[in-house]
Amino acid sequence: MNNYFGLFEFVMIVSLGFSLLVAVVSAVIYPFVQTKLQALAPARRANTLLLWSLAPTLVGVVFTLLSFVPSFLSLMGIVQDDCTVHDAHFHLCLIHPPLPLDSMMSWVLVAFLGIFFVVATFFFMLGLVRALKFRKILMLTSYQHARFDVRVVESKKPLAIAVGFYHMRVFISDYLLQSLSPRQLDVVLAHEQAHLNRKDALWHLVGYVFSFAHMPWLRTRLLSDMNLASEQACDEVAASKTGDRLYVANTIVFLERLFSKQQVPAHAFSIMGSNIQQRVESLLRAPVVHHPSYTFYMTTIISLLIFSLTSVSEFHHQIEHILELLTRQS
Repeated sequence: MNNYFGLFEFVMIVSLGFSLLVAVVSAVIYPFVQTKLQALAPARRANTLLLWSLAPTLVGVVFTLLSFVPSFLSLMGIVQDDCTVHDAHFHLCLIHPPLPLDSMMSWVLVAFLGIFFVVATFFFMLGLVRALKFRKILMLTSYQHARFDVRVVESKKPLAIAVGFYHMRVFISDYLLQSLSPRQLDVVLAHEQAHLNRKDALWHLVGYVFSFAHMPWLRTRLLSDMNLASEQACDEVAASKTGDRLYVANTIVFLERLFSKQQVPAHAFSIMGSNIQQRVESLLRAPVVHHPSYTFYMTTIISLLIFSLTSVSEFHHQIEHILELLTRQS
């Protein structure tokens, strides 16, 4: 009788193995490439760091799915059933699922990964609910600006934030409207609108939740670097729209003094985000143009993925052999 718990068990083991491998490799190489990433334009750097933060989870899922491609093709009747040809070794197969490991360690591992997945999903949904609730409160306590596509909040404190996920909105306090010159307001609105266009709140929540497989210190650094890159990308948009990088830098310095040490609410993005000094220094330099190595890296990644797709049969057998060795030792 087919026992699909055994299949589920080995799927979890394969996914965990790939995730840990990527996490270890990332921990080794990131300190050496972190400086080189600064050569990328902020928007591209932010996207690169998002993918890197998700790499262990993505690689674990994608490569586990790739290891099942031959079995899936057999199940669909497209190719011959591989298990009838090679009946002498362990089968990672949808048609003939393996028996579960007869050890307490395997049960503990599967239970731990299952709980971890549930907890990650819970925190992701909790983040969504909190952000949507915060956005709803702001919508109820604000009114539409007569000239700009922003909501005005009556407050005696400075406030300029982009809130939401798929449908983000910009909220600004009437105090800040009165404190800014028309040109400064253009900078603030351009920056916040850039957060909306980039869907930063959603992608940062995804990165925060699903980067759990990284080493803790590397996860913290990746998320911090991604946040800086996102803010710099929005600064670049503001500089492009206003045509004056120095004025954008001066506006950020002015706002830093105005906001003092006021914190930005969770799951919201503001021109007064973190790393003010680095953002100002970046604006005082010439904008980063297209970096050829970025194309090289992306081409390499795509080529590796294509190669993996053309070698799924051999990849499938190698995973089976590794699992067979592990099961023998256990």
